[in-house]
Amino acid sequence: MRCYSCGRLSFRIVCETCKTTLFVPSIQTRRIGTLDVISFYSYATLEPLLLTKHKPEGWRIYRELGRMLFRPFMQEFVEQDDGEVCVIGVDEDIRSGYSHVAQLARAMKMPGVNVTHGVLRACNRVNYSGKPLQYRLENPRDFRYTGKENINAILVDDIVTTGATLHEAQRTLVSHSVEVLFALTLASVETD
Repeated sequence: MRCYSCGRLSFRIVCETCKTTLFVPSIQTRRIGTLDVISFYSYATLEPLLLTKHKPEGWRIYRELGRMLFRPFMQEFVEQDDGEVCVIGVDEDIRSGYSHVAQLARAMKMPGVNVTHGVLRACNRVNYSGKPLQYRLENPRDFRYTGKENINAILVDDIVTTGATLHEAQRTLVSHSVEVLFALTLASVETD
């Protein structure tokens, strides 16, 4: 196969050279309400790869991004924290044959980390792409949670724009006695 970024032959969808030179994360933290949202890149840096979620090769790219970023992050987190933590993907809706959020969450599975799939689902499938904050607030996702209660959790999503989705997801989980420690996203969109 070829590296999606540079086109050289590679055993992985992103070659080792591109991983170490092009995809060096610039971790940033945003505060949305009471939730810390940790992002590995700004949206503009990763946009071509993020848009592959709508293409057949997207599952391989999201799986690789999860391995490159989310897994090492969780390994370090687990070393510093004794308790068990649950990873919850935000609306792991299956489109194009897979869920890109589930690919990111799956990479975080390891001892001490329980990855749950499909337990936080949106009942409202409205498309937020390019919509202002007011539209997002007027058309909430209406999340339903079917997972365990009284747990510590980390939310996972691909992109944070206004933070409305993550904030609503956190409120839903808190109403089910889930302590949301923080959220992890691949990219953060800078909004004015």
